[in-house]
Amino acid sequence: MTRLLRAAAVALAVVSGAAGANAPAPDLDAIVTYETRQVMPSGVTRTDTWQERLVRRGNQVWTERILPAGAGDDHDHQAEHVGHKHFNGETAARWLKLGADGQVDVKFVDREHKAVVAIPRAEFGTVGFDGSFAAAASVVPGALARTMKASGAVGDAQWRTDKRDGWSHRVLWSEQRQLALKVESRRDDGSVRRTVSVRLQPAVARSVPWDQLSGYTQKRYDDFMD
Repeated sequence: MTRLLRAAAVALAVVSGAAGANAPAPDLDAIVTYETRQVMPSGVTRTDTWQERLVRRGNQVWTERILPAGAGDDHDHQAEHVGHKHFNGETAARWLKLGADGQVDVKFVDREHKAVVAIPRAEFGTVGFDGSFAAAASVVPGALARTMKASGAVGDAQWRTDKRDGWSHRVLWSEQRQLALKVESRRDDGSVRRTVSVRLQPAVARSVPWDQLSGYTQKRYDDFMD
C-alpha cells in the first residue's frame, strides 16, 4: 500500500517518456513531505505521511526516505534482507542518471548493508519507479506543469491548475528552479486528498551522496530473486 501511495503522490507525472528530456535544471537540495488522506470503505480515514531528501545535480538525482527513530526496528525483516531473499525498494535510496539518449539509469542504494543495486528497466514497476526522471528531479515534470492553466503567483512561482478524470490538481510551479514547490490533488468525491510540499535546503558544495559509496558492493536486482 505504501508503494502505491508513493507512486500516487507523483500521479501528475504520467506523461510521455520525452518529458524526461528537459534542459539541465539548477542544482537543488530539498526535503519533500508527502501526505495522503483517504476515506476507507470502512468509514475510517487513513493518513499516510513520509519525507524524502532530494538532491539534484545536472543529470543526476538522489531521493532518499527520511526514517524516523525506531522505523528500522523490524528484526525479522532485517534478517530476511541480510539473507538476500528480499529487496526493500521503499526505504532504499534511489540514484538516477539521465543519459544523453533520454534513458534513465536506476540504482537503489542500501546504506545499512552497503550495497548498490542496479535495476533493469523491466523491473522499474516492480520497485515502484514510474520511469520518469523529470518527475524525480522536479516533483512534477515541467513539460506537464506548463500545460496546466496558470493562475495566481507566489513570489517567483505560479499556481497551475488542472481538472480531469474525477480529480482536481494544483501545482505551485517555479520555472526559475524547475521545481514544483507544492502539489495539491483532490478526488472530486472527497475520498482522497494528497499534498506534496517541498522545503528548500542550503546546497552543500561538492558534497553529494553518490560520491560517498566507496566500498559498497555492486549488485543487480536479479541477485534478490529466488
